Amino acid sequence: MPLSAIRVIDLADHRGEFAGRILADLGAEVIVIEPPQGSDSRRRPPFDNRPPLGGRQSNRSLYWQTLAHGKHSVVVDFDNPGDAAKLKALVLTADILIESSNPGDMAKVGLGYDDFERSHPALIYVSISPWGQTGPNAHLPATDLTIEAAGGLVGMQGDGDRPPIPVGFPQANLHAGVQAAADAITAIYARHITGRGQHLDVSMQAAMVWTLMNATGYPSAMGVDPPGFGAARGEPRPTQIPGVRMVRSVPCADGNIVIGLHLPGIGERTLQSCMGWMSTEHPELVDAELCNVDWTHWMSAVRAGELTVEVFNRAYAGITTAFEAHTKRQLLTLAVERKWLLAPILELPDLLSDPQLASRDYWQSLNGITLPGPFAKLSETPIVYRRPAPELGDAQRLLNQPHRPARSAEIKDNVRAFDATRTFDVTRAFDGLQVADFAWVGVGPMISKALADHGANVVHIESSQRFDVLRMLPPFKDGERGINRSQFFANFNTSKRSIELDFSNPVDLETAHKLVAWADVVVESFTPGTMAKYGLDYASIAKDRPDLVMLSTCMRGQTGPERSYSGFGNQGAALAGLFDITGWPDRPPCGPWGAYTDFIAPRFGTAALAAALLHRQQTGRGQFIDLSQIEAGIHFLGPLVADYQTNGQENLRTGFDSRHACPQGIYSTAGKERYLALSIDTDDHWRSLTKLVPNLPIRATLEERIAIKHQLNETIALWCRDQDAWHASERLTKIGVPAYPVLWPTDLYEDPQLAHRQFFVELEHPEMGRMLYDGHATQFSETPPRLDRPGPRLGEHTDEVMGWLGGMSTTTEPVARPPE
Repeated sequence: MPLSAIRVIDLADHRGEFAGRILADLGAEVIVIEPPQGSDSRRRPPFDNRPPLGGRQSNRSLYWQTLAHGKHSVVVDFDNPGDAAKLKALVLTADILIESSNPGDMAKVGLGYDDFERSHPALIYVSISPWGQTGPNAHLPATDLTIEAAGGLVGMQGDGDRPPIPVGFPQANLHAGVQAAADAITAIYARHITGRGQHLDVSMQAAMVWTLMNATGYPSAMGVDPPGFGAARGEPRPTQIPGVRMVRSVPCADGNIVIGLHLPGIGERTLQSCMGWMSTEHPELVDAELCNVDWTHWMSAVRAGELTVEVFNRAYAGITTAFEAHTKRQLLTLAVERKWLLAPILELPDLLSDPQLASRDYWQSLNGITLPGPFAKLSETPIVYRRPAPELGDAQRLLNQPHRPARSAEIKDNVRAFDATRTFDVTRAFDGLQVADFAWVGVGPMISKALADHGANVVHIESSQRFDVLRMLPPFKDGERGINRSQFFANFNTSKRSIELDFSNPVDLETAHKLVAWADVVVESFTPGTMAKYGLDYASIAKDRPDLVMLSTCMRGQTGPERSYSGFGNQGAALAGLFDITGWPDRPPCGPWGAYTDFIAPRFGTAALAAALLHRQQTGRGQFIDLSQIEAGIHFLGPLVADYQTNGQENLRTGFDSRHACPQGIYSTAGKERYLALSIDTDDHWRSLTKLVPNLPIRATLEERIAIKHQLNETIALWCRDQDAWHASERLTKIGVPAYPVLWPTDLYEDPQLAHRQFFVELEHPEMGRMLYDGHATQFSETPPRLDRPGPRLGEHTDEVMGWLGGMSTTTEPVARPPE
């Protein structure tokens, strides 16, 4: 496994422990440090309610079982000087330390970054915190809910006639955890070249901002919030074309589905195919006029006045009526066969019986508990689950036995020859890496963007015959449409170069093969089989390139009966179960904001790719990575799957209720569509709240509070009603109560903590001029990533790239890295 030589000391609580889980998946020896009473996550719901059996005696928390499998446990009593000294000695043998305490707390016990910077300069020290290590909010109390509100996600979700809601399972700790894991591996890769460790400062809030898709682009490109959000959230949601009536999800015979007819290209082709299917299967729902329309360009036809909105609305009504006669499984089969942009909203039982997941042996069983399987398939270093979550102190011997020597002095000398021969200066982790980026839309480009921002030379291969969908989606600079005016595309493709090729042209296809021969890494996100048509699949291009690393990402993976399914993150959220758990118990699901799995899968993909590059760095061998965006997304509700499998408990949509925090809610405050997120997950939080909000019972356990949650919510809602959200948040956090205003995208640019971290970065675009772009969730002390430039214009660097490749055959050794 790629991290088999890496030792990790995991001092994180639930805010950061997912990072260690990901590193353990990739083979690292992860040693979780627990107090004598055990980690708080051992007491975090949901729980295994079956009669105790074997190893289930003490590990009753399904949350712990899901987040801690693959780890080892060592008990340390921090009040015992002997234990504390042994722990420090153990840290000196580690490659990575992960902690998620409040800023400064580790330093108080002699375990801060500064305590090891000289004694162990090769250590990668990862700090995960709600706000980051410094700044005006660094010490504010926080929970997942308040961080998701502060990162903007909550404000984009829910029904307009009710308060906004979070995803139905806490997400901030998961996003930050995967980001931290990917960045830790990236830092290890850099260390093998520089010999230096460093401090990684991961902000959960900043990680959440990266879930907003194109929403952050509207203030930058147009000076406003996205249409239908911010102050307009409670108003009827505007559509791209006035008068067009479409909803995000529609009913079918046994549930609900999502269908994307509004997207240029694939959505329009879906409508054309649906109308053809209806004319055969449901002729009573169509007429001659509808059958004679060319729906493959319906949006431009409506804008040009060649097609009326009324005709489209009749077609849409017929389709949605037809779907009501078919089951989720039937419609998914049609979507696979006919390339429809449609997905059933899968529930937990659907996930466990899904034939595509079964064909890929996805589900894993440890200790009698069903868990989501490997988040990616790596051909040379596959992820294998061998260890259930540890019993308390199962590896206590590690605190006392002789330790392996620190290897910092050896690291730089052990770099493989193909890295050691490079003569460039390394200021970023992937300086000198060469990447052919065949990916488009979201997940693949965001993975290659991560490499580019960390210094890799990424060439983004595009075609004018089939524009990247993001180039055709808003926001456009100043509202003016144009293929080079989408802030959405420019934000997702920073630091790259663009070359325009037409694969139907033999000369251009030869150039594509030259780029692959030039590259260290190939990233692609086409439907499985597409690259093989052009001789660019891994089996073909790796024959003479054993060191090549290639990542292919698609919705359902490269194998299985539904491998050819096409879709985006909106469909991904439906197929991964995340859509169904988000909403109100008395309504159909409303789902998470936007293309939600597009912000989960890239983090997993970057972690897998960085691990494969580390393996290549050490062995000279490349490999193939198969990243299913659905399989990665399921990890973000893993404990709920385990709960259903063990207890039969389905997670009915709960609004903003929680099993471990009460009261918890999104409360209306003064001002139009202004809300406050407030979450009480400890008794200390509760006691503090009772000092400020009148008429709350002073003594109440979590169970007692849950029993009267409606009464508590009414009391808090009454108090919040006339409060200014920012002033109320300041009063609450000052006394230790987690709270934060529900931020709009425009608010993010004024947020003092994001401003302190200089999260938004101003860049000059050749056509759009100067605009702000989303920065990074993690600050690296030694090899910081940076945004070199906005996403390129279509084919902007074609001549430049052709110049590098000039005269190079497809069997020629890769050319040297071009100058910056």
